[in-house]
Amino acid sequence: MASAKRKYFGTDGIRGVANSHPMTPEFVMRLGQAAAKVLAMEAEKAGIRPKCIVGRDTRLSGDMIETALTAGLTSMGVDVVLCGVVPTPAVALIARQEKAAMGAIVSASHNPYKDNGVKFVDGGGHKLTDAQELMIEAAFENDDVLSQRAPATSIGRVSRMDNAPERFIAHAVATMHNRRLDGMKIALDNANGAAYVTTTETLKRLGAEVEVFHSSPDGVNINRDCGCTHPEYIEALCKQTGAYVGVAHDGDADRVVLVDETGSALSGDEYIAIVVASMLRKGTLRESTVAVTTMSNFGLDELVTGLKGKVIRTDVGDRYVIAAMRQHGLNFGAEESGHIVFFDHTTTGDGLIAALQVLKIMVETGEPLSELRKVLSPFPQAKRNLRVKSKPPVEELVAAQLLVKETEKKLASLGRVLLRYSGTESLIRLLIEGRDPEYIESQAERIAEAIKAQIGE
Repeated sequence: MASAKRKYFGTDGIRGVANSHPMTPEFVMRLGQAAAKVLAMEAEKAGIRPKCIVGRDTRLSGDMIETALTAGLTSMGVDVVLCGVVPTPAVALIARQEKAAMGAIVSASHNPYKDNGVKFVDGGGHKLTDAQELMIEAAFENDDVLSQRAPATSIGRVSRMDNAPERFIAHAVATMHNRRLDGMKIALDNANGAAYVTTTETLKRLGAEVEVFHSSPDGVNINRDCGCTHPEYIEALCKQTGAYVGVAHDGDADRVVLVDETGSALSGDEYIAIVVASMLRKGTLRESTVAVTTMSNFGLDELVTGLKGKVIRTDVGDRYVIAAMRQHGLNFGAEESGHIVFFDHTTTGDGLIAALQVLKIMVETGEPLSELRKVLSPFPQAKRNLRVKSKPPVEELVAAQLLVKETEKKLASLGRVLLRYSGTESLIRLLIEGRDPEYIESQAERIAEAIKAQIGE
């Protein structure tokens, strides 16, 4: 079942332009009903009244989508606890703390404000499996299943959790194990999103001197020229303020980008390398193994194996990293894109926890990020993100595939080519990795032009 193709769910929930299919109130209400049918089953079997924790980011359509989702859930007898504007990982944390049947996040993450989305976590705070999402889609399509609503006496109730941000902040502070950030100057870009209260307050509570930017959400400025998707802004802000480190989130704060004191953003792989090297040396990396996606640099493998560790690679998507971590009993995994998962502290990607864990390493070692990042010697990479008007199977991109095969033959075992569609946007992503930067850039441009000629916007 898990190998079947999902109709609505992408790599991170369901997304679309707000008030257009599928992000209409009618669709989202029905989605809430279908999710209730699938995710509340275990609670109902145990005779427990099911509960869903709901949070959202700051975009204009959040109220509408949240209301529609709540209507769908309560119509099936699920109690809904509204946490308001909180990061995605806060919903996962509170769902686990409250022993809820599930959690739901109304957010389109790093997308512009016109988009919105819905993603779910289970009662343990983990992202859903492919199989669970397929079950929800099957229920969504089945009128007979969704007609079985709660009787009038069992309709779900709605309540608000006003202290949800504080609960998340307290948890984040506790993960520092009494390490302080006193006197550390931090430039913070909250992307006008869900972290505008929680990350700001956490860093201040730990003693940091925080210069806060892009932290006045108005419903339409989320991710606009700020945050993870525009690291050039936090780089400039770090230089402008003379900060020791820069921190930038995306709209729902499940990701982070860090910037060193010279104003240079770390790559996701540099971040992973700093953490893995520290954990391997301390002996705290479970199974001496880290889970990463196929997008991570081969230089990471060289580093980890040199420290007598092991790298497991997964498909792209933090849900696949998390699945591998659970399967192999690991406590650290990450996506190069900035989704970082510390199972010792959280169940999903958490931009705040990820930032704190590296800040803690900086405090412990006394070294700035510019020194810590040198632990990784990356292979050169060429990347292209191309807008497309359609998504035929990549095998049908005939001219591009011929160039891919030519490149793979030339690189042999000292490089690779990855070509895949984005699961959340109308993009195709190309990555070429090898020892010769001029060659891989040239081939990336040739392949990109072939793709543009066939399916480019």
